[in-house]
Amino acid sequence: GHGKLSVNIMAIDISIPRVQNCCCCGSLKCGTIGIAIVFMVVNLLSVIVTVMMAVTGMGVDAFTSVNLVLDSILIILCIVLLVGAIKGNPVLCRVWIIGALVFVTAMFILTIVGSSLFALNVPAMAHIIGFFWFFLAIEEGLLIYSVIVVNSFAESLRHQDATLPSYSHVNETAAAAV
Repeated sequence: GHGKLSVNIMAIDISIPRVQNCCCCGSLKCGTIGIAIVFMVVNLLSVIVTVMMAVTGMGVDAFTSVNLVLDSILIILCIVLLVGAIKGNPVLCRVWIIGALVFVTAMFILTIVGSSLFALNVPAMAHIIGFFWFFLAIEEGLLIYSVIVVNSFAESLRHQDATLPSYSHVNETAAAAV
């Protein structure tokens, strides 16, 4: 009819692969707690090294400052994940997943920009940048695998919460006959 506006909203379903356990043998909960602790410690060490560089006068450029901010945010997100894993809260796990994906994206953008600026017509920088990309690929690959593990854990919590207790007083064969 006239005067009606119909809006169809299409939902985009992007599913992340799932795993049944962490690293082939550990439970998803233990894996998620381990992920939170490992990334918290690694990024805390990165923050400490960056602060030490600044304090000792080694100089901290804009890229190192941005990296410091990203590492600090990931540390906070790891604390959120640790609480979410221990308390079994899938929402807190999802906060970490989104933050980790933003972190991965930001690190790749930062590395692309940094590589192009620092290596501009400086062949001697090629090896240093190559090593940086190598370590970045390892870190981000582990982070992406961690997103898969944490997402699997969050989904298992969500399905666990969604299941209702069985009604033992209902006779299922009689109900199916009706």
